Amino acid sequence: MKTATDFIRMPSLSKTGRLLAVGLPALLLAFPLLCADRGAPRAAAPRAAVVDRTSHGSVRHVDTHVVQRPAPARPEPVRPEPARPVEVRPNVAPRTVVAPPRNVVVHRDVEADVHRAHVWDDFAFGRRLRTLPVGFLNFQVGGVPYWYDDGIYYQQATDGYQEVYPPVGAEIPEPPDGAIEIDGGGGEVYYYAGGAFYEQQADGSYAIVPTPIGVVVPELPPGAAPISINGTTAYQFNGIDYEPVFVNGVTQYQTFAQ
Repeated sequence: MKTATDFIRMPSLSKTGRLLAVGLPALLLAFPLLCADRGAPRAAAPRAAVVDRTSHGSVRHVDTHVVQRPAPARPEPVRPEPARPVEVRPNVAPRTVVAPPRNVVVHRDVEADVHRAHVWDDFAFGRRLRTLPVGFLNFQVGGVPYWYDDGIYYQQATDGYQEVYPPVGAEIPEPPDGAIEIDGGGGEVYYYAGGAFYEQQADGSYAIVPTPIGVVVPELPPGAAPISINGTTAYQFNGIDYEPVFVNGVTQYQTFAQ
């Protein structure tokens, strides 16, 4: 005989058995799927491709698909040379020795030549040179050899050549540059330069003549030495005396003999 308690428990066990009978097969079917999902390895995320660019700039990498082209050659820029300083020289035309026609008196502009520097202004008796200037002339006076350059005369010395006084009788093609025309007072015309008086000859040349006495020159010969005559100052050059005189308020010099 069943009790009341046993009657109540029977339905409860039967229900539980039915739940297990339905749920257990479903769990068994789902379990392999859950295990497969958890146990499968995950695919690694794709990594960015690394391109070696260390050689870029000289040789292009193949992956860049850039064609290396030769750089065009650029011409070297032409730089102008720096301007060189130009030497400024006096506007002096080269002197050409041209003998004037015979019996023609050459007139020179005295005012333009006075007080202008000339080669013969630097004359110094006895000064010696090892070599002669370029373009000198060579001739003889009374059998004695002389050398000449633009108003200055030379004779040979032991160690070269020495400057000497202008020798009377020397003939040159034309007067020295800057020679001053002097009126002799008796129709004579002289050309005065470096203490020498030149007179034109019949053949057109110019010869040194003895110093005329009583003529007035605008300047002393180069190297004239001061002397005292009767308490007054005069000057002497190559044995000729010069005394100061006033001409139109300007000091000039007159040749005289003691």
